[in-house]
Amino acid sequence: MRDAKVLAAACAAASAYNALLTDSGPGHGPCANLTPGACTARPSPRTSTCGAPSMAERHLTPSKITAWLDCAAYLDLKHQVEAGIQAAPSLGQGSFAQLLTDKGLLHEAAVLATYRARGLRVVEAPARGDRESFSTWAKRVGPLLHATDWDVRYQFPMVHNGIRGVADFLLRQEAGHGAVTVEPVDAKLARKEAKPGHVLQLSFYAEAIAAATGTLPERMHLWLGSGDLETLLVADFDAYWQRLCSGLARTLELEVSTSAAVPEPCAHCAFCDFAGVCDARWRSGDSLVYVAGLSCADRMVLHDAGVATLDALASCTAQVPGVPEQRQSRLVAQARLQRQARAQDEALPPPFSLVQAGEDPVFGHGFAQLPEPDPGDVFLDFEGHPFWRADRGLFFLFGLIQQCADGTWEYLRWWAHHEAEEGEWTAELVEHLAERRQRHPGMHVYHYNHTERSSLEALVEDHGVAQVALTALVETGAFVDLLPVVRNAVQIGAESYGLKAVERLTGYERGHDVDAGAGAVLEYERWMCDGAQDALDAIAAYNEDDVRATRAVRDWLVQHRPADLPWRPAVLDPADDLPELDARVEALHAYGSGTPEHLLGDLLGYWRREWKAYLAPRLVACEGDTEDLLAEPTVLADLKLVGQVERLGKNGKPIRPLMRFRFPPQECALEDKVLFPVVDGPPAFADIARLDVAAGELDLVWSTGLQKQGVFPAVVAHDSWFTPRPKPAALSALADAVLNPAVAANPVALALLRGELPRFLPGRGPAGGIFTDDLDAMLGWTAALDGTCVAVQGPPGTGKTYRAARQIRALLQAGKRVGITAFSHHAIDNLLEAVVEVYRDLDELEDLHAVKKGGPATWTSGEVAHVSANRAAAAPTFALVAGTTSFCSATHYSYRRSPKRRTQERAAAARLSTSSATR
Repeated sequence: MRDAKVLAAACAAASAYNALLTDSGPGHGPCANLTPGACTARPSPRTSTCGAPSMAERHLTPSKITAWLDCAAYLDLKHQVEAGIQAAPSLGQGSFAQLLTDKGLLHEAAVLATYRARGLRVVEAPARGDRESFSTWAKRVGPLLHATDWDVRYQFPMVHNGIRGVADFLLRQEAGHGAVTVEPVDAKLARKEAKPGHVLQLSFYAEAIAAATGTLPERMHLWLGSGDLETLLVADFDAYWQRLCSGLARTLELEVSTSAAVPEPCAHCAFCDFAGVCDARWRSGDSLVYVAGLSCADRMVLHDAGVATLDALASCTAQVPGVPEQRQSRLVAQARLQRQARAQDEALPPPFSLVQAGEDPVFGHGFAQLPEPDPGDVFLDFEGHPFWRADRGLFFLFGLIQQCADGTWEYLRWWAHHEAEEGEWTAELVEHLAERRQRHPGMHVYHYNHTERSSLEALVEDHGVAQVALTALVETGAFVDLLPVVRNAVQIGAESYGLKAVERLTGYERGHDVDAGAGAVLEYERWMCDGAQDALDAIAAYNEDDVRATRAVRDWLVQHRPADLPWRPAVLDPADDLPELDARVEALHAYGSGTPEHLLGDLLGYWRREWKAYLAPRLVACEGDTEDLLAEPTVLADLKLVGQVERLGKNGKPIRPLMRFRFPPQECALEDKVLFPVVDGPPAFADIARLDVAAGELDLVWSTGLQKQGVFPAVVAHDSWFTPRPKPAALSALADAVLNPAVAANPVALALLRGELPRFLPGRGPAGGIFTDDLDAMLGWTAALDGTCVAVQGPPGTGKTYRAARQIRALLQAGKRVGITAFSHHAIDNLLEAVVEVYRDLDELEDLHAVKKGGPATWTSGEVAHVSANRAAAAPTFALVAGTTSFCSATHYSYRRSPKRRTQERAAAARLSTSSATR
């Protein structure tokens, strides 16, 4: 699935922001070795379509290509400069971009040091001369395979078909029979997986290697900031690279002119040399890009209708085809407020208008999300460094203000300068908030944008602290994000609804010297370098300004909310209040950290934590600006209710109705289920009955629960959650057995939990107590395990399936009932097929009584029964039972079966054993 995501993204358009933001960074942690000989060389079958003559005349770099994918105007502007039509922009990165560049160089240096520490022969390319052309430098460095006394080439310049680039690392691999292949390795700050731009850069290096050596490498690699090595197959991405090259060649064949592609704001703007050029062009043309909340799709429709400027939109009175009436009214009102703001003194607060509640279930209902102010209220803000280290960021400052008994507001702060402190202060902050809410049940934690709440949820998970306390705060509505309140309560004559724009309504005046969040990162980086206290003081002043400004915005909203509007309840009912689970966790954690019982307590809440981690980003995604949501394929935004569609079943009787919505043009990756937030309540869920993207229509199955809620979504998010039932119940049953000696516990589960060494029947264990991979020895002790377990592991191709199949036969011959489980049906079928082959080779298929529950078989031998019900698979007639972990957690296979069932199973096993012995 991960490769599919990268493939799809690479095919559509690479993100220049990701390509540049994650270009490199300091590496930490071990990285998997690239094993010599692991790659099989193959000849290069073709020449890239990037070889158009015009491309040879205009040298490109992989980074420029990824920028072009993000912005169609980028190369046009570059070529205008080369042709003398456009003045060259002032060069030089911003401070934050320079910081990322510096981190990238550190990362490369760390990777280089790792290769050298492994004893590999590293050859570093000589530095390029000050006035030396790239092609001259590449020729001076020499051909790639000119020398053979190297394992790694570092900073190797490559020129191929008009594109030039410097590969971070090239790894020489012996492919057998004297053949040699070279694989590119790029160091990137990305921590989880490759970004499309990374893949395209590596694809260029792979093709350049093929041109230089005659052999296209099979693999290419990314050394991630996490320390992991991600390996990609060149063939998986080759078609996309060729398609991109074809489009690029056509672009470069066009004559350079003054009529470049119209630039659109994109993520690359933050790193682009032409950002000032485009901004000046947009400003001089009164562009719609500065209308807050206006999406790219909106701009296209408005342009086609002749509404191409902010002033034209503000003056628009006719209905524009393709823009829903309510949305056009909202956009026109926004443009008018911004036009009004331009005409007034900049020192004055921006003009605004309160949004009246209408048919839209969200817009106009912002004030309804406000709880009543309370003396215990807290206003919270964090400061963090996303690239503190290559493998992780750091929240280095937690700041808040709270009201004292005398009515004054005090500023509290917690500094964290390393991981341990981050965990300690996270726990202390959550404890502080929880204790304050106990003293002030009506208090709330206010923040602007979701970052504080979602970051806290991630921090308690990462550090394993205060999870129960934070969950209680979140689920009972203690956190209040003011950004969606503002967006849906008021329209402001400003280009942004960020805190610094909105706080101008309140008259709040800042007194800090740090201009933005990135400035806080730079100041902290300065402190990391020289320990300057004034850097920390500046950050603290900025943070205090943020929390005081957040309070000012809350107070302004309270002053302007309708007097007759009810307050949001101070305490919300938890969506999944599970007191029994919480009681079990508390009892197990009482045993102390590091004990098996404490570990089981952590495991009990695993699925609930997974659910919350899954749900939170989807709900956050639903809270974005309409402009952003329309560009996000995992949500469907700007839904307008059409009405209920009645349905009849096959018997002619009414069945659950559908609720039909319309939506404007947008990317869409929804499948069969959706979820959406509900104000003052848990999220709602619905099945998709029909989705017609071309017609802009969505039909949701409107369940009884949804009918009772009476809430209609304005945005829905893709829901791919797979229920973990019955695994949580199985873990709870084990916990009950651990906590209550009177309850029988599965001894093998307990042994696994406690990390016990395997025990065997007397005289039946491995010789000398030493395990080997000798099959006969393994078959000897397999059936002699005494209530414990043995883990067998190894890399692919080492014979795990071969041995497991023969161990299963040995266990069945010994009268045991054997289970096979895995997360995927494919893995289960693979082992089942191996077992069948063993019995077939020995002409013993009639002795095999095997069943698999659920999932289609990937092979059709017929020797294994396939059933769809747990009870059928649990029948005692089957001695070999296979199914996923959900099936094996079901009550039919719990340790606490009835005495009658256990007697039946023992009798069946005895019969099978006797039958096998007789034969």
